[in-house]
Amino acid sequence: MKDFDQIAKKITIVLFLSQSLSSAGFIAAFTVNALVGVDLTGQRAMAGVPGGLYVVGQACGAIVWGFSMERIGRRRSIALGQLLGAMGSAIAVAAVVARSFSFFLFGLGLVGMARSAVDLGRFVADEVHLPAKRGRAISNVVLGSTVGAIFGPLPVGPMGRMATWAGYPELSGAYIAGAAVLVVAAMLIFAGLRPEPRDIGRELARIHTGSIPHSRRPVPCRRSFAVRG
Repeated sequence: MKDFDQIAKKITIVLFLSQSLSSAGFIAAFTVNALVGVDLTGQRAMAGVPGGLYVVGQACGAIVWGFSMERIGRRRSIALGQLLGAMGSAIAVAAVVARSFSFFLFGLGLVGMARSAVDLGRFVADEVHLPAKRGRAISNVVLGSTVGAIFGPLPVGPMGRMATWAGYPELSGAYIAGAAVLVVAAMLIFAGLRPEPRDIGRELARIHTGSIPHSRRPVPCRRSFAVRG
């Protein structure tokens, strides 16, 4: 007999730690995105474009991860998303060095996709708990984002100085830090998010039939409007 409470607690702790690390990496980069946009283009009007591409990547990524989490599982999807974010951060570093604005935007799009994978982690915590504990589980994972948001900007200055010392542009330091913490977060997810939360959620739903809402057969929009008319 599985101890579902213990499994859910372990999964939530892993998600909290991963969320904290990932959020710190995202926020570290976010603090300098506008500065890099202006620096690479020489135009203040372009300051908001990097943030815009980041959000576009986030929106597109939510669709991708929504399908992949059901096919390959929550653990692999989140870890893959974080590795994609690390790749995007590395591309951003190369773009800052090469002074390529378009290449920089491409990297940020990948980082945005990574953010959507990480954000879906809160719902992974939800599905391994019974209804009475789901709200708290989600809030615990979201708290990880808050922790990351607080500590994320702190390494920007030191990493900028370290990048300068190594011969890289100062603004690339934030993306180096982001890539590093996202790799660590992916390793944490891949090693620690076991057993697979998707399977635990399905097993809980099978044992506790009242833990999921009753589904109804979907009604086509045309028929729905016809009935109302």
